[in-house]
Order: sequence, then structure tokens, then C-alpha cells
Amino acid sequence: MKALAVKYRPTSWSDVTEQDSVCKILNNQISTKTIRNGYLFCGGAGTGKTACARIFAKQINNGMGEPIELDAASNNSVEDVRKVIEQAQTQSLDSEYKVFILDECHSLSNQGWQAMLKTLEEPPAKSVFIFCTTNPERIPNTILSRVQRFNFQRISQSGIIKRLKYILDEEINSGRNITYELPAIELIAKIADGGMRDAITLSDKCLSYSTELTTDTVVKALGIADYDVMIRLTNAVLKNKVRDVIDILNGVHKTGIDLKQFIKNYFEYILDVNILHITHDPDDTKLPDNVAKLELSKKFDVSLSQDYSALLNFLVELQPKIKWEQNAKAVSIAEFMVFMDNYFKGI
Repeated sequence: MKALAVKYRPTSWSDVTEQDSVCKILNNQISTKTIRNGYLFCGGAGTGKTACARIFAKQINNGMGEPIELDAASNNSVEDVRKVIEQAQTQSLDSEYKVFILDECHSLSNQGWQAMLKTLEEPPAKSVFIFCTTNPERIPNTILSRVQRFNFQRISQSGIIKRLKYILDEEINSGRNITYELPAIELIAKIADGGMRDAITLSDKCLSYSTELTTDTVVKALGIADYDVMIRLTNAVLKNKVRDVIDILNGVHKTGIDLKQFIKNYFEYILDVNILHITHDPDDTKLPDNVAKLELSKKFDVSLSQDYSALLNFLVELQPKIKWEQNAKAVSIAEFMVFMDNYFKGI
């Protein structure tokens, strides 16, 4: 069985999620025959850079031929670049344009970029170079000035949820014996943090654990702490229940969850809660709808606002303290105890 990320890789502009302006410009260039010789696709992992490069290559050649792809992370020497340049000098035999897709192009050596510079200054008429990168700041300015740059935005949580629902529904309609719940998809979308490919890969992993995609199976399959744990921890801290806080952190540790990652996730949760109570708009956060509704149902007065702000500041300071600690559990518990003691004494 194919991996879902491969099976549902975008093959047309309509399959691409939330990169409308990029798709529109590239499609217009095809329609008006104003295709450039050099492009730079920038953006986070899993936002559709390579997929769009392949779609663009297919569209400009009317479905004929295949683009020549180079993984610059493992083929980054000047010799590798020279081979590409040599290939670009000859006409394609099965398509109008010879398209080169250089993925992870920021990994190219300085000598490799220097070799590429002359070709981009005087490019062969029917050759197109598409550079894809997550780190455009590592690309020389001499190259940046000679390519047309497109910035791919991270996918919104709602966009990821919509695509995951489509994929899962397609799998169900094709006869696959799986079920899913919306809160589970929302949790996966939150963890993916704007990366569509990551979201699909995580869903695939969860379905390998259980054919029932629920919040519980997602938590177990991915080894994360769910929102119920973070909500209980917050209530325990704000009610000054030290024993409950110790029990919760011990419980997280015993389940095998990386406590440093849990603290990071908990910080993001508290940050989202603070943002939610300022904007009253769940779309400004990564919180699942049921969690956002629960938070908005609270009477968020001045006192509670101060509590959440203090907790947020504490977590900002806690993360670097445990970053290099081997015994993150002991340090985390100690820091929580000190924070609660000081805060409720008014220090």
C-alpha cells in the first residue's frame, strides 16, 4: 500500500492547498507564454514547493516528458552542478522545455553556486531551473537577483483539516476499513504546525497503530500529551494544587513522552489561550474547536488574565532551563513548585 503522502501528492493546481497566489501567477505565465528561466520556491517543509514545481513542469510541457530532479542535499558539489549545466545546453527530445528541479538548493556549495551563476545570467532558451529551499537566507544574493522568487506560506490549521478529511473520506470510499473523529484530525493538524506533508504522514502513522482515528489513538501513536492533560495541569497550577501538578508531570514522564517536548507543547497551548482571550477568534490559534469553546466559556476576568500571563512568562523561562538538562522531570517539577509558591505568596 502506498504511503498517503505519496498517493495524495498534488498533481494539479486544484490539489494544492492555500497557495492560491503562487498557483495563479504560475498558471498565468503558462497562459501568456511568459515563462522565466529561473525560479526560487521558498517555504517551510511540506508546504507544496516541490509538488508545485512538478505541476509547473508538467503544465509548461503539456504533460510531455519528465523534469530532471536533483537532491542538492546529497548532490551539492561543483561537479554535480556542472553536470546539470551540461544537460541544460541540449534540447529536450520529448518536450518543449527541459526543466530542472533542484530540491534543498541551500545545500549547494559556494563553488556550485558560482558555476550556476553564469548559466542563470545567460540561460539556454528552453531550459527552466526551479530551486526549492526552506532556507533562502543561505542562497547568495547574486543568485537571488537572477530568479523569480515565490514564498510558500505555512498551511492554516483549517486548510490541513480540510485536506485530511478529503484524504480520509477518499480512503473510506475506496473500501478501506477506517474511521475518524474530527478532534483527532484537529490534533494532528496542530502538531503538523503548518506542514501538509507532515500532517498526512502523521495520519498514516496513526492509522498504522489503529484503524480508528481518535484523539486517544493519536496521543498513543505519536507519543504526545493530549489537551486534557494540559487542561488538568493548568487547573492544578492555578488552584495551587502542588500534589496534582507533581502527579501530572510524573504521569507524563511515565508514559514515555519527552518532557521537554511536552513543556514546549504546553507553552504553545498557554500562549494560544492567552491569544484566544484577547482576540476571541479561534482561527488566531492552533487550538481544536472543542478546546477553544471550553476556554471561551470561562469568565476571563482581570484575575484570570493575570494568572495566565504569569504562567506564560514562567514557561518562557522554563524552556531554556531544561533544554540541556538530562533529568528534565526533576527540574520541571522543582521549577513548577517554586513558581507556584512564589506566585501565590505574591512574590
